[in-house]
Formats: sequence, structure tokens, C-alpha cells
Amino acid sequence: MLPVSTYPGIILEKDSTEEEAVVKIQIQLNKKGYFCEVDGDFGKETEKQVKEFQKDQTLLEVDGMVGPLTWEKLFDEIPPEEPSKQTMKVLQTLSRRKDVFHQPTYQDNTGTGMFSSKGNKDRLSEPVYPPFVLGPRRQVDSLVRQVQALLPNQEIAFIITDRLVQYPHEYLPYISGAKSVVLIGSFVGIGATEEDFKKAPARHKRELWQLEQSIRLTQAMKRPIQSVVFAMGDSSRPEAEDVRTQMQGKLDTLLEKYNLSQLKQPITWGADETVLMAFAQTLDFGELPRKILVRISNPESKHRYDAEKTAKEIIPEKLDAVGLTKVNQGWDFDSSFATTNTEWDFEVAIVTRRPGGSNNQYQANDAEQAEFDENFLSRYRDYSPEQRSKLVIIDGRLFNGAWDSRSALQSCDLLAFGSWGTFGNAVGATLAIAKILFFAQNPFAQKQLYLEAVAHDVFANGYAEAQKGELKQQVNKTVGIKFDHYYGYKTDKDTAKVFAILNKLVNQRLKEHFADTNCLEGKNFSFTPQLWRTFESEVHLMPPLEPKIAQVGVFRKDLNPKVFQPKAK
Repeated sequence: MLPVSTYPGIILEKDSTEEEAVVKIQIQLNKKGYFCEVDGDFGKETEKQVKEFQKDQTLLEVDGMVGPLTWEKLFDEIPPEEPSKQTMKVLQTLSRRKDVFHQPTYQDNTGTGMFSSKGNKDRLSEPVYPPFVLGPRRQVDSLVRQVQALLPNQEIAFIITDRLVQYPHEYLPYISGAKSVVLIGSFVGIGATEEDFKKAPARHKRELWQLEQSIRLTQAMKRPIQSVVFAMGDSSRPEAEDVRTQMQGKLDTLLEKYNLSQLKQPITWGADETVLMAFAQTLDFGELPRKILVRISNPESKHRYDAEKTAKEIIPEKLDAVGLTKVNQGWDFDSSFATTNTEWDFEVAIVTRRPGGSNNQYQANDAEQAEFDENFLSRYRDYSPEQRSKLVIIDGRLFNGAWDSRSALQSCDLLAFGSWGTFGNAVGATLAIAKILFFAQNPFAQKQLYLEAVAHDVFANGYAEAQKGELKQQVNKTVGIKFDHYYGYKTDKDTAKVFAILNKLVNQRLKEHFADTNCLEGKNFSFTPQLWRTFESEVHLMPPLEPKIAQVGVFRKDLNPKVFQPKAK
């Protein structure tokens, strides 16, 4: 039998000195809505929350102690099943192939698993932990786990293929407990340099191999594969489209080999959004696909990291991938569609670069862009609360320096908001989130995700609001640390200083932004660093509006802090 229990082997109770195990318990209690401080101290509050949890589990004795039965219920651990001969054969294959893993990156020196890498030795990605549903890169990990908690069907295993081949034994109980599996992956982009272009074929070969072994393992465990969702990484080279076509053919051939032809679907551009799009594909609306109205401020805007494609070329691909249908013929404010029309379920407003705006560099203080944005967004400012509850705003102005609060309306009842990432990333991820939120009909989760997105994407990561604004100045002048949005900071002490300023300023700016609304109602935003940098930080609304999606990100105090330490410069 495969060992799947993580129970530490001792009963944990009030005043326990097993700090690491207590932290795990506290994190899991918070995830399940039994809130207590995560500090490693099994005190009165932790004991109280354990008892509350036990009361809700009719088969448990309410004693405030965490023994094997309480641990199993708390961590949703699944009884193991005996691996078949076919499963063992795949595991043996994986144990012989250590060359398929991605290398450590400048980001964390441990490997990110799904993205490009630098370094001399192949290394594993960071270890995986329950619930195993991960984003492809850490700045979307928290969001991925939050959205996954809203899905109506929790019996689907969502698996990134290169994580599975690295940690197959850890994933076996997760697959065993699922009724079906969705496999997710990405082919590395061909980059911008000749060196990147030459290295890509070897990576693509490994990525296909990872998918094949994931298919073999899943089929050996007799779990149906519900979907295979793949993307092609960002690239600005002219050969990008031809390479994507080539990889599409290889992917389709592989699916045919394993009798999965019915799962063929186009490879989309991007990668950050693949897990979210996979979530959206699993929703059963009964009447698919859902209808939406889409407007773009400039449909002809080109996007460098989406193979120089225009907005109007990229969006249909994302709509198909998420399972949505655009009902309007054009992209502007067609007079035949009034805002009260009921021919669609929700509408999407996408802010892009102005005609003539740069697609590959920031343009600070662009007055023409500001006027262009306002002409487009002003039409939505007078929407009624009911109209706003079905409105999605996507900020697709990356690389023009226009990231700021103009795109975030001064209301918090919108369906969804998306800003971070390339144009394709932002559109794909936000459409998927909007579809899931529309299905969930959970106004508390809707409001919480919107507010957290604005806090993170506009005020903490936004170019005008953060990198060129008060945040950068405060960090540089107050603590004498260079504001390093992307590469991170050298020590945990530096990180703590920067994030103290970030938390203070972002909360201040958000209170100013929503001053004339009741959006915040005494709540605050708490930013947590990942990899010791602002680029990949988590933000949580405290106290949460919806416990199901509260503090479910990848940053955990029970992880070794060295995992998050970047290389010294």
C-alpha cells in the first residue's frame, strides 16, 4: 500500500511543542473556515477552533485534540489503493528519467516547473502539497486555488503534467480520489533571442514526453481523462505561429495514439491562464456555451508577446477555449445593443492601447492614452448596480505605461477584473474567472476577488501606481532599499521592510479610491511575499467576505523559507 497519511504520529493538543505540525493544523483550519492565527502556538483559540471543527464532524469526539482521526478529516486524506502492474510500470519509467525536469531559475533557484529556466543542473520544482491544484506560476497560484474552491464539482483532479512526472507518488492518492482527470501543460515559448529559439525543440520534446507519461499513468489508474489543456508560451519572434502549428500537430498525434482524439482542442497563446481555463471548461451549464457581449477600445492594437497578433485576433481564441460565445458582430458600442439588452449573460469591456501606442515599451505620462481610456470607460461609469454585477473589465494595456486606477471603476459589484500578464493571459484568465463566478452566483466571492485583483494588479503591481509612484519613492527613501519589483530582495529582513510599506500604502490608496463607496467597510488588505518580491505576492482581504476562498494561496509558513530565497546578485 502507498503511504498517504501525513499524520505526524503523535496527538497534538493545547501547549504542544510540535510547532511545525501545529502550523499545518492552523493553516488547514483557516482554509476550512475555522479562523485562528497561524503562529505555531496551540493555544486557547486554536483549541477552540479544533473543537468547532470536531462538532461539525459527527464521527469525531469533541476534545480539542488532533489525533489520527481528526487529522484525517481535517486534511481530507484519501485512503490509498494498491497500484496496478500498469501503474508500477509507468512509475518505473519515471524513476529512470530525471532529465525531463526543468532547471532552477533566477527566480527561486528551485525550478518553477512549467516555465523557462536558467542554470547548470536539472532540479525538481518545489514539493507539492494538498490540495495539489497549482497555478503554473506563483503570482496566479493564490487565485487558482481560490477559484477552484468555487467549482461545483470537487471530484476532478486538475494536474500540471510536469509536476505529476516529478512527484508521481504524491499525486497517486489525489488521482485515486478523483472521478476524472484534467491534464494541463505548456510548450515553452521560443523567446526573443536566437539562443532561446535553438533551445526550444529540446524543451518541447520533454514537454510532450511529460504529457505522454501523465496520460499513461492516468489510464493505468483507470481514471477517465476529461480534458487536455495546453498553451504555447509567450514569444515575439515571427516564427512563433509556425512553431505553434507544428506543436499542435504533435499534440494531436499523441492524443490519437492514446485514443483521446475527442479531446483535441487548439493550443492557445500564453500559459499563466491555462489552469483557470481548464476550470471553466469543466462547468456544465446545461446550455453551452454562454453568450457574452464584448467591446474593445482598440480592436487593432497589436501585442508583442502574443506573436504580434491584434486584440480582435486573440480574443476569439480565448472565448473558444473558455467556452463562451460573443453575440455582437463588431467590437464597439453598436447602437443596436443597448446596455439593458437581455440577449447575453454578461458583458466584457477590454481596455487596450490607443491607435499608434507602443506595443513593446512603457510610455509614461501618455495624455493621449488617458483621454482614449476615459472616452471608452466613461460609458460604464453610470451603470446601475445590476448592470455592473454582469460587467467584466479587462485592462489589456500592458507595455504602454497606462496601468493605473482609471481602469478600476469606483464600485465593487463588478463581475470580474483582470490586469496582470500579457494581453492573452489577462483575457483568458479573466474570462474564465467571470464564467465561474457567473455560474457560482456568489456575490461575496465575486466582491472579494474583485477587490483583491484591484489591490494586487493596479495598486501593488501597476506601473503608474506602484513602480513609478509613491511606493517606489517610499521604499527607496524610507528604508534605503532599491524598489525591485521583479527580481526580489536579498534578505527576508529587506522583504519585510518593503512589504510593510507596500501594505500601508496600498491600503491607503484603496481607501482613497473607494472613499465614496461602502466597498471596504473597515476591511484591510494583507500582502504576503512569494520569492521575496512584489511581483509574485499574494493579497488577502481581511477579514474575508467568503471563507471558502480565504488564504488558500501557495505561500505557507510550513514551507522551508529557503525555497523562497532568490539567488544573491
